[in-house]
Amino acid sequence: MRPRYSLDLEIVTANARAWSAFAALPVRAVVKCDGYGWGFAAMVRALEGAVEGYCVADADELQALRKHTAAPAIVLGAVPLERLREVLDANAQPSLSNRAELEIAAEWSRSHSRRLFVRVGIRTAAAWTGLSLEELALFAPELAAASAEIELWTHLTDLSVADEQLRLFDEALEILERFSVPVRGTDLCSTLPLAAGVKRGTSIRIGVGLFGATGGAEIAGVRCAVGLRAPVLRVERHSAGTRLGYGGTMLGMDSTVALLRSGFGDGLPSSLQATGDVLMVGMQYAAVRAQSLGPDDREFAWLDRSASLDAFARAAGRPVHEIVTTLGNCARAAGVEEMV
Repeated sequence: MRPRYSLDLEIVTANARAWSAFAALPVRAVVKCDGYGWGFAAMVRALEGAVEGYCVADADELQALRKHTAAPAIVLGAVPLERLREVLDANAQPSLSNRAELEIAAEWSRSHSRRLFVRVGIRTAAAWTGLSLEELALFAPELAAASAEIELWTHLTDLSVADEQLRLFDEALEILERFSVPVRGTDLCSTLPLAAGVKRGTSIRIGVGLFGATGGAEIAGVRCAVGLRAPVLRVERHSAGTRLGYGGTMLGMDSTVALLRSGFGDGLPSSLQATGDVLMVGMQYAAVRAQSLGPDDREFAWLDRSASLDAFARAAGRPVHEIVTTLGNCARAAGVEEMV
Protein backbone atom coordinates (compact mmCIF):
# COMPACT_ATOMS: atom_id res chain seq x y z
CA MET A 1 0.00 0.00 0.00
CA ARG A 2 1.63 3.24 -1.20
CA PRO A 3 0.66 6.79 -2.11
CA ARG A 4 -0.83 7.22 -5.56
CA TYR A 5 0.78 9.77 -7.88
CA SER A 6 -0.80 11.05 -11.06
CA LEU A 7 -0.30 13.61 -13.78
CA ASP A 8 -3.35 14.57 -15.83
CA LEU A 9 -1.94 15.11 -19.31
CA GLU A 10 -5.20 16.57 -20.61
CA ILE A 11 -4.92 19.29 -17.97
CA VAL A 12 -1.26 19.88 -18.92
CA THR A 13 -2.39 20.39 -22.54
CA ALA A 14 -5.22 22.70 -21.48
CA ASN A 15 -2.87 24.68 -19.23
CA ALA A 16 -0.46 25.30 -22.11
CA ARG A 17 -3.30 26.64 -24.25
CA ALA A 18 -4.66 28.72 -21.38
CA TRP A 19 -1.28 30.43 -20.88
CA SER A 20 -1.03 31.15 -24.59
CA ALA A 21 -4.51 32.68 -24.56
CA PHE A 22 -3.70 34.71 -21.44
CA ALA A 23 -0.56 36.21 -22.99
CA ALA A 24 -1.77 36.19 -26.61
CA LEU A 25 1.64 34.72 -27.44
CA PRO A 26 3.00 31.30 -28.42
CA VAL A 27 4.29 29.07 -25.61
CA ARG A 28 7.64 27.39 -25.34
CA ALA A 29 7.31 24.59 -22.84
CA VAL A 30 10.09 24.43 -20.26
CA VAL A 31 10.72 20.72 -19.70
CA LYS A 32 14.14 20.87 -18.05
CA CYS A 33 15.04 18.38 -15.31
CA ASP A 34 13.42 15.62 -17.40
CA GLY A 35 10.05 17.33 -17.54
CA TYR A 36 10.16 18.48 -13.90
CA GLY A 37 10.75 14.87 -12.94
CA TRP A 38 7.67 13.51 -14.76
CA GLY A 39 9.58 12.45 -17.87
CA PHE A 40 10.07 13.89 -21.34
CA ALA A 41 7.84 11.21 -22.86
CA ALA A 42 4.80 12.19 -20.80
CA MET A 43 5.30 15.92 -21.26
CA VAL A 44 5.78 15.69 -25.02
CA ARG A 45 2.71 13.46 -25.27
CA ALA A 46 0.71 16.21 -23.59
CA LEU A 47 2.26 19.19 -25.33
CA GLU A 48 3.08 18.24 -28.92
CA GLY A 49 1.02 20.50 -31.15
CA ALA A 50 -0.06 22.71 -28.26
CA VAL A 51 3.26 24.59 -27.92
CA GLU A 52 5.68 26.25 -30.30
CA GLY A 53 8.68 24.34 -28.97
CA TYR A 54 10.58 23.22 -25.89
CA CYS A 55 13.23 24.57 -23.51
CA VAL A 56 15.87 22.34 -21.92
CA ALA A 57 18.79 23.04 -19.62
CA ASP A 58 21.74 21.65 -21.58
CA ALA A 59 22.91 19.60 -24.53
CA ASP A 60 22.45 16.30 -22.68
CA GLU A 61 18.80 17.10 -21.98
CA LEU A 62 18.37 18.05 -25.63
CA GLN A 63 19.62 14.60 -26.68
CA ALA A 64 17.11 12.97 -24.33
CA LEU A 65 14.28 15.20 -25.58
CA ARG A 66 15.05 14.28 -29.19
CA LYS A 67 14.00 10.68 -28.51
CA HIS A 68 10.44 12.00 -28.25
CA THR A 69 10.10 15.04 -30.53
CA ALA A 70 11.79 16.86 -33.39
CA ALA A 71 10.04 20.14 -32.58
CA PRO A 72 12.13 23.32 -32.23
CA ALA A 73 13.96 23.69 -28.94
CA ILE A 74 16.18 26.14 -27.11
CA VAL A 75 18.99 25.34 -24.70
CA LEU A 76 18.86 27.66 -21.70
CA GLY A 77 22.28 26.88 -20.23
CA ALA A 78 25.75 27.25 -21.68
CA VAL A 79 26.75 24.79 -24.40
CA PRO A 80 30.40 23.66 -24.65
CA LEU A 81 32.08 24.89 -27.80
CA GLU A 82 32.62 21.35 -29.09
CA ARG A 83 28.88 20.58 -28.87
CA LEU A 84 27.48 23.68 -30.62
CA ARG A 85 27.17 21.98 -34.02
CA GLU A 86 25.42 19.03 -32.38
CA VAL A 87 22.84 21.40 -30.85
CA LEU A 88 22.31 23.25 -34.14
CA ASP A 89 21.99 19.97 -36.04
CA ALA A 90 19.27 18.96 -33.57
CA ASN A 91 17.02 21.90 -34.58
CA ALA A 92 17.79 23.77 -31.37
CA GLN A 93 19.08 27.22 -30.54
CA PRO A 94 21.86 27.75 -28.01
CA SER A 95 22.72 31.12 -26.51
CA LEU A 96 25.92 32.62 -27.89
CA SER A 97 28.23 34.87 -25.93
CA ASN A 98 31.58 35.16 -27.73
CA ARG A 99 33.33 35.25 -31.11
CA ALA A 100 34.34 31.58 -31.13
CA GLU A 101 30.74 30.47 -30.68
CA LEU A 102 29.53 32.97 -33.27
CA GLU A 103 32.04 31.69 -35.84
CA ILE A 104 30.80 28.12 -35.42
CA ALA A 105 27.17 29.21 -35.74
CA ALA A 106 27.99 31.34 -38.81
CA GLU A 107 29.83 28.48 -40.52
CA TRP A 108 26.93 26.11 -39.72
CA SER A 109 24.42 28.58 -41.19
CA ARG A 110 26.45 29.00 -44.39
CA SER A 111 26.79 25.23 -44.82
CA HIS A 112 23.01 24.87 -44.46
CA SER A 113 22.21 27.91 -46.67
CA ARG A 114 20.40 29.67 -43.83
CA ARG A 115 20.38 33.20 -42.56
CA LEU A 116 22.41 33.43 -39.35
CA PHE A 117 19.99 33.57 -36.42
CA VAL A 118 21.21 33.29 -32.83
CA ARG A 119 19.99 33.75 -29.28
CA VAL A 120 21.79 36.14 -26.97
CA GLY A 121 20.97 36.31 -23.29
CA ILE A 122 21.19 39.18 -20.84
CA ARG A 123 22.37 38.18 -17.37
CA THR A 124 20.21 39.71 -14.66
CA ALA A 125 21.63 37.78 -11.71
CA ALA A 126 24.66 35.68 -10.88
CA ALA A 127 24.55 31.99 -11.92
CA TRP A 128 22.24 32.62 -14.89
CA THR A 129 23.24 32.35 -18.54
CA GLY A 130 23.90 35.57 -20.42
CA LEU A 131 26.01 38.67 -20.87
CA SER A 132 26.34 41.85 -18.88
CA LEU A 133 25.64 45.12 -20.71
CA GLU A 134 29.38 45.73 -20.93
CA GLU A 135 29.96 42.32 -22.47
CA LEU A 136 27.07 42.84 -24.92
CA ALA A 137 28.56 46.16 -26.04
CA LEU A 138 31.77 44.31 -26.97
CA PHE A 139 29.91 41.45 -28.68
CA ALA A 140 27.43 43.58 -30.65
CA PRO A 141 29.92 44.76 -33.32
CA GLU A 142 30.82 41.12 -33.99
CA LEU A 143 27.14 40.22 -34.36
CA ALA A 144 26.71 43.10 -36.79
CA ALA A 145 29.78 42.09 -38.80
CA ALA A 146 28.41 38.55 -39.09
CA SER A 147 25.02 39.91 -40.32
CA ALA A 148 23.35 37.97 -37.54
CA GLU A 149 19.70 38.31 -36.61
CA ILE A 150 19.11 37.65 -32.95
CA GLU A 151 16.53 36.78 -30.37
CA LEU A 152 17.35 38.67 -27.20
CA TRP A 153 16.26 36.98 -23.99
CA THR A 154 16.61 37.10 -20.25
CA HIS A 155 15.46 35.63 -16.94
CA LEU A 156 13.32 37.82 -14.70
CA THR A 157 14.75 36.25 -11.57
CA ASP A 158 13.08 38.29 -8.83
CA LEU A 159 9.67 39.95 -9.05
CA SER A 160 10.67 42.50 -6.43
CA VAL A 161 13.25 43.94 -8.85
CA ALA A 162 11.46 43.13 -12.12
CA ASP A 163 11.30 46.80 -13.14
CA GLU A 164 15.06 47.12 -12.74
CA GLN A 165 15.66 43.93 -14.75
CA LEU A 166 13.32 45.12 -17.48
CA ARG A 167 15.24 48.41 -17.69
CA LEU A 168 18.43 46.39 -18.08
CA PHE A 169 16.82 44.50 -20.96
CA ASP A 170 15.73 47.75 -22.63
CA GLU A 171 19.29 49.08 -22.36
CA ALA A 172 20.47 45.89 -24.08
CA LEU A 173 18.02 46.53 -26.93
CA GLU A 174 19.41 50.06 -27.27
CA ILE A 175 22.95 48.69 -27.54
CA LEU A 176 21.93 46.34 -30.34
CA GLU A 177 20.12 49.15 -32.14
CA ARG A 178 23.19 51.35 -31.84
CA PHE A 179 25.24 48.73 -33.69
CA SER A 180 22.44 48.00 -36.20
CA VAL A 181 21.98 44.41 -35.07
CA PRO A 182 18.49 43.26 -36.14
CA VAL A 183 16.39 41.82 -33.32
CA ARG A 184 13.93 39.27 -34.69
CA GLY A 185 12.37 38.37 -31.36
CA THR A 186 12.48 38.90 -27.60
CA ASP A 187 11.98 36.33 -24.84
CA LEU A 188 11.49 37.67 -21.30
CA CYS A 189 8.56 36.08 -19.53
CA SER A 190 8.26 32.81 -17.69
CA THR A 191 5.33 31.60 -15.60
CA LEU A 192 5.46 33.71 -12.46
CA PRO A 193 6.42 37.10 -14.01
CA LEU A 194 3.74 36.60 -16.66
CA ALA A 195 1.11 35.76 -14.04
CA ALA A 196 2.16 38.86 -12.09
CA GLY A 197 1.36 41.04 -15.09
CA VAL A 198 4.62 41.31 -17.04
CA LYS A 199 3.48 40.78 -20.63
CA ARG A 200 6.44 41.46 -22.89
CA GLY A 201 8.25 39.65 -25.65
CA THR A 202 7.33 37.68 -28.76
CA SER A 203 6.96 34.34 -26.96
CA ILE A 204 6.64 33.03 -23.41
CA ARG A 205 8.39 30.25 -21.50
CA ILE A 206 6.03 28.21 -19.34
CA GLY A 207 7.37 25.49 -17.05
CA VAL A 208 5.75 25.02 -13.65
CA GLY A 209 2.66 26.76 -15.02
CA LEU A 210 2.04 23.70 -17.18
CA PHE A 211 1.31 21.82 -13.95
CA GLY A 212 -1.08 24.50 -12.68
CA ALA A 213 1.09 26.94 -10.74
CA THR A 214 0.38 30.66 -11.17
CA GLY A 215 2.00 32.22 -8.12
CA GLY A 216 -1.50 32.67 -6.71
CA ALA A 217 -2.97 34.70 -9.57
CA GLU A 218 -6.21 33.64 -11.24
CA ILE A 219 -5.43 32.57 -14.81
CA ALA A 220 -8.51 31.40 -16.70
CA GLY A 221 -8.33 27.71 -17.59
CA VAL A 222 -5.23 26.88 -15.52
CA ARG A 223 -5.75 23.98 -13.08
CA CYS A 224 -3.65 21.63 -10.98
CA ALA A 225 -2.50 18.66 -13.08
CA VAL A 226 -0.60 16.89 -10.29
CA GLY A 227 -2.24 14.31 -8.05
CA LEU A 228 -1.01 12.87 -4.75
CA ARG A 229 -3.41 10.65 -2.83
CA ALA A 230 -2.60 8.70 0.33
CA PRO A 231 -4.31 5.51 1.52
CA VAL A 232 -6.12 5.90 4.84
CA LEU A 233 -4.74 3.16 7.09
CA ARG A 234 -6.95 3.72 10.11
CA VAL A 235 -8.96 6.33 11.97
CA GLU A 236 -8.51 6.56 15.77
CA ARG A 237 -9.73 8.65 18.64
CA HIS A 238 -7.00 10.09 20.87
CA SER A 239 -7.15 12.11 24.05
CA ALA A 240 -5.65 15.53 24.70
CA GLY A 241 -1.92 15.37 25.43
CA THR A 242 -1.25 12.44 23.07
CA ARG A 243 1.92 12.87 21.03
CA LEU A 244 2.02 11.83 17.39
CA GLY A 245 5.08 10.33 15.73
CA TYR A 246 8.71 10.99 16.69
CA GLY A 247 8.52 14.12 18.81
CA GLY A 248 5.37 15.03 16.94
CA THR A 249 2.49 17.34 17.63
CA MET A 250 0.83 17.07 21.03
CA LEU A 251 -2.93 17.10 20.73
CA GLY A 252 -4.48 20.04 22.53
CA MET A 253 -7.90 18.41 22.74
CA ASP A 254 -9.54 15.05 22.22
CA SER A 255 -9.33 14.41 18.48
CA THR A 256 -10.16 11.83 15.83
CA VAL A 257 -7.02 11.24 13.80
CA ALA A 258 -6.54 9.60 10.39
CA LEU A 259 -3.25 7.82 9.78
CA LEU A 260 -2.13 8.01 6.15
CA ARG A 261 0.44 6.05 4.15
CA SER A 262 2.47 8.98 2.88
CA GLY A 263 5.50 10.81 4.19
CA PHE A 264 8.58 12.75 3.29
CA GLY A 265 10.07 9.55 1.88
CA ASP A 266 7.33 9.78 -0.74
CA GLY A 267 7.96 13.43 -1.57
CA LEU A 268 5.49 14.92 0.92
CA PRO A 269 7.15 17.98 2.50
CA SER A 270 7.80 17.42 6.21
CA SER A 271 7.28 21.15 6.67
CA LEU A 272 3.52 20.60 6.25
CA GLN A 273 3.47 19.29 9.80
CA ALA A 274 1.40 21.49 12.13
CA THR A 275 -0.22 23.38 9.25
CA GLY A 276 -3.99 23.32 8.87
CA ASP A 277 -5.31 19.85 9.72
CA VAL A 278 -1.90 18.18 9.29
CA LEU A 279 -0.73 16.85 12.66
CA MET A 280 2.34 14.85 11.74
CA VAL A 281 4.52 14.05 8.71
CA GLY A 282 7.02 11.22 9.09
CA MET A 283 9.14 9.30 6.63
CA GLN A 284 6.32 7.05 5.39
CA TYR A 285 3.29 8.06 7.43
CA ALA A 286 1.32 11.21 8.12
CA ALA A 287 -1.57 12.04 10.41
CA VAL A 288 -4.38 14.52 9.79
CA ARG A 289 -7.52 15.44 11.66
CA ALA A 290 -10.23 13.10 10.48
CA GLN A 291 -12.54 16.04 9.84
CA SER A 292 -10.59 16.42 6.60
CA LEU A 293 -12.12 13.15 5.36
CA GLY A 294 -15.57 12.03 4.31
CA PRO A 295 -17.07 9.07 6.24
CA ASP A 296 -16.39 6.61 3.41
CA ASP A 297 -13.07 8.01 2.16
CA ARG A 298 -10.33 5.41 1.67
CA GLU A 299 -7.83 7.97 0.39
CA PHE A 300 -6.77 11.46 1.40
CA ALA A 301 -6.09 13.90 -1.43
CA TRP A 302 -3.02 16.00 -0.78
CA LEU A 303 -3.26 17.28 -4.35
CA ASP A 304 -5.83 16.81 -7.10
CA ARG A 305 -7.39 18.85 -9.92
CA SER A 306 -9.44 20.87 -7.41
CA ALA A 307 -6.37 21.84 -5.36
CA SER A 308 -4.08 24.84 -5.61
CA LEU A 309 -0.44 23.96 -6.22
CA ASP A 310 0.55 27.42 -5.05
CA ALA A 311 -1.38 27.13 -1.78
CA PHE A 312 0.15 23.69 -1.15
CA ALA A 313 3.66 25.07 -1.75
CA ARG A 314 3.01 28.08 0.49
CA ALA A 315 1.76 25.87 3.30
CA ALA A 316 4.93 23.77 2.96
CA GLY A 317 7.17 26.82 2.70
CA ARG A 318 8.75 25.39 -0.46
CA PRO A 319 9.12 26.74 -4.02
CA VAL A 320 6.34 25.32 -6.16
CA HIS A 321 9.00 24.17 -8.67
CA GLU A 322 10.51 22.01 -5.93
CA ILE A 323 7.13 20.49 -5.06
CA VAL A 324 6.36 19.50 -8.66
CA THR A 325 9.84 18.12 -9.37
CA THR A 326 10.10 16.18 -6.11
CA LEU A 327 6.74 14.49 -6.68
CA GLY A 328 7.60 13.71 -10.29
CA ASN A 329 10.92 12.13 -9.31
CA CYS A 330 9.27 10.13 -6.52
CA ALA A 331 6.50 8.91 -8.81
CA ARG A 332 8.95 7.65 -11.40
CA ALA A 333 11.34 6.16 -8.83
CA ALA A 334 8.47 4.20 -7.30
CA GLY A 335 7.34 3.01 -10.72
CA VAL A 336 3.89 4.34 -9.89
CA GLU A 337 3.04 6.56 -12.82
CA GLU A 338 -0.58 7.30 -13.60
CA MET A 339 -0.71 9.46 -16.69
CA VAL A 340 -4.30 10.27 -17.56
